[in-house]
Amino acid sequence: MSAYHPDDMTLMNYAAGSLSIPQALAVSVHLCFCHECRDLVKNFNHLGGALLETIKPASTDDDAFDSLMASLEPHDHNDAPKVKVDMGNTDKITQHFSNPLLRYLPTSLAELPWQRQTKEISKFDLTALLNVKGFQVALQKINAGAKVPIHTHKGFEYTVILSGGFSDELGVYHEGDFIARDTSHKHSPTALQNEDCICLTVLNAPLKFTGWHRVLNPFMAWS
Repeated sequence: MSAYHPDDMTLMNYAAGSLSIPQALAVSVHLCFCHECRDLVKNFNHLGGALLETIKPASTDDDAFDSLMASLEPHDHNDAPKVKVDMGNTDKITQHFSNPLLRYLPTSLAELPWQRQTKEISKFDLTALLNVKGFQVALQKINAGAKVPIHTHKGFEYTVILSGGFSDELGVYHEGDFIARDTSHKHSPTALQNEDCICLTVLNAPLKFTGWHRVLNPFMAWS
């Protein structure tokens, strides 16, 4: 079971359908790993249903939440190919990856056309595939033992670990963990030594590198 989770307000907003598509994607991927948070979301849904029964129906878009959830769920349509994820631990990974992330991947994780950021860090950008603005959504791969330069954030960052793990100044994180960071945090994630770390990241503003790595900041600006 995951050791790091979205806070209750985030899960409540997820259950209410009030998160953005990128935020909801990150939470839904975490839910694939975490039965504790799945139970909380189920309870929030039941609570919401009970509250709705006590108030007079208003004119609302009843299909809004269903549409959001449908957009995040795997489908059998031809434009959403089924992907068999193969990373050397197929059974476990395939089980966890029966989730919304699959419909946005053109191939298996092992065969993704990763874009190298540095010698030891690669990225596969999902932003265009999600067709969203104001966010950057990507898969990040950090080679075993490699370190991301120390940085803070101009907004929030959600990270969900898909395989492997990393550590930073605030803890050690493993598969399924959901890590939230914002402008108050400064950290330098370091992949654990035993295997590469692959994670989903969602940002609503660019990273801000500190120290001598701040020379990279002009290259982090979004178009």
